[in-house]
Amino acid sequence: MHTVLAGVMNRDMSDGNILLVGEGEFSFALSLQQQLHHAKLTATSYVDEASVLQLHQNARKNLAALKELGSEICHGVDATQLETHSVLKGRTFDRVIFNFPHTGGKSNIKRNRALLKEFFRSVAPLLHPLGKIMVTLCRGQGGTPADQPIRKWHDSWQVASMATYGGLILNEVVPFRLEDYMDYKSTGFRSQDKSFHTKGAMTHIFIRPRPRCNVDETDVPHPGFNKYIWTRIKRRLNEDPSHPVCILKHKLEENLRDKFNICIIPSSTVPLIIPNKFLKCSKETGTDNKHYTLLWDGKSNCGMDATPLMSLREAKNCMPAVAAENESETKVCDCSQNTQCPAFYNSGITKELDAFTELAGEKHCDTKTINLLDGSLTGLPCTDTFKFRATLLECLSDMKIQNNCLNIVTGEVCHKCEIECNSLPVYYEMIGVHQCNSCGQECSLEALKSELFAVIRKFIPMNVELHWLSGTDVDTTSVIVPYFKPGTVCYVSASDKNSNHLLATLGCLQDENSGSCTARSHMHMCAFVLNLDVLAQIVFDISDRRLLWTNDENFYCQFSSKMTTIPYQNFSVYSPQYIHDMSFWENPGGFDEYILWDIIRDIAEDNVKEVSLIDMFTDSKSGRVSRCYRLIYQSCDKALPYHESWDMQKEIRLTTEKILHVDLR
Repeated sequence: MHTVLAGVMNRDMSDGNILLVGEGEFSFALSLQQQLHHAKLTATSYVDEASVLQLHQNARKNLAALKELGSEICHGVDATQLETHSVLKGRTFDRVIFNFPHTGGKSNIKRNRALLKEFFRSVAPLLHPLGKIMVTLCRGQGGTPADQPIRKWHDSWQVASMATYGGLILNEVVPFRLEDYMDYKSTGFRSQDKSFHTKGAMTHIFIRPRPRCNVDETDVPHPGFNKYIWTRIKRRLNEDPSHPVCILKHKLEENLRDKFNICIIPSSTVPLIIPNKFLKCSKETGTDNKHYTLLWDGKSNCGMDATPLMSLREAKNCMPAVAAENESETKVCDCSQNTQCPAFYNSGITKELDAFTELAGEKHCDTKTINLLDGSLTGLPCTDTFKFRATLLECLSDMKIQNNCLNIVTGEVCHKCEIECNSLPVYYEMIGVHQCNSCGQECSLEALKSELFAVIRKFIPMNVELHWLSGTDVDTTSVIVPYFKPGTVCYVSASDKNSNHLLATLGCLQDENSGSCTARSHMHMCAFVLNLDVLAQIVFDISDRRLLWTNDENFYCQFSSKMTTIPYQNFSVYSPQYIHDMSFWENPGGFDEYILWDIIRDIAEDNVKEVSLIDMFTDSKSGRVSRCYRLIYQSCDKALPYHESWDMQKEIRLTTEKILHVDLR
């Protein structure tokens, strides 16, 4: 049974530093100290010692027993000013316990929320980096789904939201069991020596976020590069041995090696940036507007993902931008050896940018001025566009495909998508290309289907069902579909009681997709495309796909290269959720919803869980179209206070107005 006592004692806390806040008659402190003989316990009360003795008849004997056991007693300690108290200032504690906080007198929800808010702010500096704060509240007060019955949010103390003001996240909610503390007596009902009901009380356990390292989000090679996309590409999670995607990648390769003669193609040899002439899109399937282009095409407005052609030389030679007298312009300096330049940070990315420049040609590198506000250029025709790869199949011509074996490559891919916690624009893809000349495509495809299904089944939990789906059963707007021959496409789908997930796409490749191998005329190629993010989410039972991009050690510490079967445990539960709506009149020239989603991600990153269009109408007189979007803010790994969500919302509104030329309502 999970209890407060168990939480205190885990991680060998029998000799840790424990702080008790807001004690009444000190009976809880005595019960705890008697069970944790070697713990260094500091027990505090809000009022002075004389008031404690006057209000509580058992206080004198409890205090005497605590002193005999070696506990530290401190009176007159304000729970909202802990960090400035002379006895506590500069100290750290492994556990801080605040049982049944209350402002006193008749209950007032707003005052008690304020008490919690200021408590969390003041206690945060005293908490050990691996420490925990435990706040026990009466039934229903916390406002989380753990309470039964659940109060309406506005009628609760909103403890998880209040904790964010101290930079804390709710890690766990467990029942408070009175029987665990033999000498404990609940007192203080309406500031009197009267007991109150503890049945149904819940203990809320809070921890600090634990970022592994600082993820630098400033190293974007050019202002036009989409920051959200670029910072994720830089992380190379498929090469991080402690990340579930990397762990799963190696396990899949190991198991496929038992079935096939395989050849691993290094991801570093596959281009990340490709020219538009390799774009495989179709107006019928609608895949042409899902790509993240890098150069302005000279026809459309400069969106969040567009980069003026001037970026060619900036990216290759690392020429830092220098602010001109006119704030709307940027001039390019001639220094190409600046070691402070962002492009020096990663040789792999720099090589990509070198190739990027070579593909476009030096004919575009004579422009001296760029207007960054509206994306316009001076003195050059703008016809070439480039893009981040949307699938590894786009790069087949750059791969050295080996005959009669399964060629495997893994890497990040990018394409635009809606904002939803299980739909992200950057994810990791594994493709396997099998090329043979003996049994034909159909035979080769059937063998690949059979073996891949068996390998996936080996990792999928037993409560998840795997299914084969035909090409007619699935949305055909995927960027992958055009690379396969019509009629040969099939899918592997996983489903449980809550949702369905598309894991893999298989089929025979179009003839023009042959890789760089010899004697292709009699060769047959079939392939699978596997979404590693989706598979990792299912295998490790990760509820929110955004967690795959977290930088928190609380996430990473749960994974091992041994592929443990222990399900992943959320380190942040019942995160506070804030809803903000945004209404505007569309620009008569058109509206691109993908750009809106990019604006939101670029500003709020993954703090927006979902965006939905909740209202849309056309004014009968003006003919203008009005849209109203609802943004749901909820972080999966950070402490997100309400005011920060509102600050992001205000910035999103202003940026949307500027970029999409809408009229805010």
